[in-house]
Amino acid sequence: MAVATSPRLAARRNDLAAIHIAKAQLGLSDDEYRDLLSTVCPGIRSAADLDVSGRRRFLAHLQACLRGHGKAQPQRLIRKPLSEPQRLMWSLWMQLADAGLVRARSMAALAAYARRQTGVERLEWLNKHQEHLVIETLKKWLARAAEGAKT
Repeated sequence: MAVATSPRLAARRNDLAAIHIAKAQLGLSDDEYRDLLSTVCPGIRSAADLDVSGRRRFLAHLQACLRGHGKAQPQRLIRKPLSEPQRLMWSLWMQLADAGLVRARSMAALAAYARRQTGVERLEWLNKHQEHLVIETLKKWLARAAEGAKT
């Protein structure tokens, strides 16, 4: 005996399936996907938490990305060459990774760290004060690790 589903539940499942198909076609990692989702639908990190208008808005954005970038070209976390402060952040992040203090050696992981420190979604959106804050917290993290190694 088949279980009847409501049209709303069926539409939700179809929307979520379409979102995840578009994610795969764009080649987005989970971190990139969640970052993009929270940018398009602020405060949301899972498509399952979207209401019908949020699902439609996010799906329309993903479809626009597919049309604009081609199916094999995912969006980059940083669209321009790295600025001097961004290169310094990356260098410090790699030093932390070399010391075994961070697990992920990726720009997505650095962007997530910067987002936790500043509340800003993308590195290129940071202002000078926020860039300074991220750089100084990374330096202090490295200094604490160095002091811990001495004792």
